[in-house]
Amino acid sequence: MFNISLPSIGSFFVRSFKYRDRVTIMSDILKSVSNSPTGKKKTQIMQSANLNYTQANKYIKLLIINGFIVFTDMETYKITNKGLHFLQTVEQHKIRTRII
Repeated sequence: MFNISLPSIGSFFVRSFKYRDRVTIMSDILKSVSNSPTGKKKTQIMQSANLNYTQANKYIKLLIINGFIVFTDMETYKITNKGLHFLQTVEQHKIRTRII
């Protein structure tokens, strides 16, 4: 028989999962979109940023409203200059605060 301590298993799961803040999720989407010259479809963004459909819709809408990404004629999402500037600012902030 196995003797497994539940508190140790519980603490393992608590420490192994990290929650992302909104800025991190937005920068993950922008990184994903910026890596593709032709843009990315919503499903590709969901996979690369590790989001479900509801989350992806929420953040994509937020990024479009703020002018960070655009929806193209090819039905893909592309990053704008404003989005690139935001992404660079977030990355510089991470470097300064040593969160990387």
